[in-house]
Amino acid sequence: MSILYYILFGFLWIISFLPLEILHFISNFIYIIIYYVVKYRRTVVRKSLTISFPEKSDIEIKKIEKDFYKHFCDYFFETIKLINMSESDVKKRVKILNPELIDNFYKNNKSVFLYLGHYGNWEWLSYAWSVIRPELEDYKMYIAYYPLGNKHIEKFFYNLRSKKSNGIPIAQRKILRTIIKLNQEEKKGIFIFIADQSPTRNNVLHWLQFLKQDTAPIVGPEKLAKQTGYPSLYFKVKRIKRGYYSGEFIKLEDDPKKVPDYEITDRYFNELEKSIKEDPPLWLWTHRRWKFKKSEFIKK
Repeated sequence: MSILYYILFGFLWIISFLPLEILHFISNFIYIIIYYVVKYRRTVVRKSLTISFPEKSDIEIKKIEKDFYKHFCDYFFETIKLINMSESDVKKRVKILNPELIDNFYKNNKSVFLYLGHYGNWEWLSYAWSVIRPELEDYKMYIAYYPLGNKHIEKFFYNLRSKKSNGIPIAQRKILRTIIKLNQEEKKGIFIFIADQSPTRNNVLHWLQFLKQDTAPIVGPEKLAKQTGYPSLYFKVKRIKRGYYSGEFIKLEDDPKKVPDYEITDRYFNELEKSIKEDPPLWLWTHRRWKFKKSEFIKK
């Protein structure tokens, strides 16, 4: 299987040299296959869109659905392009609107927790930070991740994030250990959490309203924020046009220890919902987000 991985990576490495315009052209054809032929998770996507936007007509839902699959294919090829994407191309295609907010934390020797969603192109935006603020090289990004079912895909993303964006992927269970080690070494960093997935059944500890649904969120990042006192921010992503994105840092809380439990998580999902409502196709609708029902967890 390792041989197949290197063959596949070699193929992706070669096509990553193609201009993005050509990759987007290929993406148009892959969209037709994924949407009309394979019909990849269309039932899941349609159901999630319908319950999230009950006010929209079937025609509107179907348009969002198609636009999502087009973006989904674009995301795939844009991520491949990242393998050999130049710094000048990144600067042209990705704008960070208020980098000075992070600069201030760096100057004050503070680590921060940064919440993202599976929205837009989160891979590009992590790399963009290291390009736009190269002078903060010692203020590294620690990218929390959950192990994937496919070890080869996990290896691909691990290598991409660590080598390309100068980030350090950290398994979720090792985050606290990493924070303690950095504190002992008097180092600080940016801890990135893409925290809009479903928790495991044993970790359902809180419920909130998200896209009109009772939703069980992942609360691990907030627990860590309360333990460490690190400020929490949300990274608001927008697609300017095809192949162009912007990101804006939004404060969720400066002092996590002072707010009630789950308040930061609620604020994060509130900001994420605003983003999704602004441009619904950019969220990862193929994920089975609402597989748990609140009624199953109510004690009788």
